[in-house]
Amino acid sequence: MIELLTVIALISMLTAMIVGMAGPATSKMRIARIQAELSNISTAIDYYRNWYKVYPPDNQTRINNSNPYSGLVEGCSATNQLLLELSGCILTNNAFYSPYVTTPNGQSKTINQGEMEGLFGMPVEGILNANAQANKVRNFIDNYSERKLGRMTNAARSLVFRMFRVPAPAPYYQAGRTPQGKEWRKLPDNPWHYNSSAPTNNPGKYDLWAEFQLMRQDTILKDEQGRQYIEYYVIGNWNDMKPEIRREYF
Repeated sequence: MIELLTVIALISMLTAMIVGMAGPATSKMRIARIQAELSNISTAIDYYRNWYKVYPPDNQTRINNSNPYSGLVEGCSATNQLLLELSGCILTNNAFYSPYVTTPNGQSKTINQGEMEGLFGMPVEGILNANAQANKVRNFIDNYSERKLGRMTNAARSLVFRMFRVPAPAPYYQAGRTPQGKEWRKLPDNPWHYNSSAPTNNPGKYDLWAEFQLMRQDTILKDEQGRQYIEYYVIGNWNDMKPEIRREYF
């Protein structure tokens, strides 16, 4: 009986140790995935730059519109046509065709300038990597996994746009308590942020980064003064892609 109890105690201790180590190990794996994804997208952007001699546009300077996610399209780095630029579009009848733009039921659909403004802001000048001849369109993300993409729907719910998705939840969003400009956190998928018009970390190039949480999204912490905040991470194409821990107070 004593030997049996000893074995049970040892198993319990080992289980506790494994469970305790699982959290940090999972976090490291998730960070490694994000860093790998950042490297892959950055490589595609650099290929694009070598071909077109400019970085993909980002629609950073835009005015608001009727998008239900108010604030999403007002200079928001989370809403951009980066996926369309890197994959390329077929230009037909003043509209763009892409396998990453469909109807809600998955049928093919072209997207015109007005519909693009409903997703990215206005005015939208179009897609640079587009041509009426398919053989003149460059695909810089060939064989990119669909599992790595997220979804965004326009205000009219008439189309679904696929976007680059961060493989981790977005920082916690709470209506009425999130700072202005963070409404993108309402999106069901966490988008990658992209800024080529006015990058602050890589002047003259572009900023590409992810904002995410490793703990439960609804985990609200308190500092020594009792102020509530969330803790989240930022990984970008600067500082050797090292994770930066940030706080956001409510």
